[in-house]
Amino acid sequence: MSSSSSTSNRALKIRVIGPDRVIFEGEAASIQYPGGDGLYGILPGHAPMITTVEPGLLRIKDEGGGQEVIALARGFVSISNNEIEFAVDAGERADEIDLNRAQAAAERAREHLEAGTTGREEYDLVRARYALLRALNRLHTHEVSSHK
Repeated sequence: MSSSSSTSNRALKIRVIGPDRVIFEGEAASIQYPGGDGLYGILPGHAPMITTVEPGLLRIKDEGGGQEVIALARGFVSISNNEIEFAVDAGERADEIDLNRAQAAAERAREHLEAGTTGREEYDLVRARYALLRALNRLHTHEVSSHK
């Protein structure tokens, strides 16, 4: 057995791709992410599957117990042969999050939601809800990361 196949039996190969860049690429002992029907925990040897990704935290744990935290927006994930590929609308590593910008975005989204409907009604409310969810997710990612 080659060393690369024995490595693949112990480690997950993770790749997180956004519309304009690779957000993360590396190996992990396990991951946890929010899916359409709940929180998924993935270990090496997991059965192949494709699922939706919901806004929330992707937790990537290495074999030494370290953890990388990434704020994910909606998307999809494919899992096969210990290779996991996320394709998401947006994603930010905890160390990339500008706390002031995330707080301002959350406040703007709250103001839009409190103002209610205007000319474009439902579309504006859906966008405001999603913007608030995304901003709160970024704030939560920053908080979790600073309490490692």
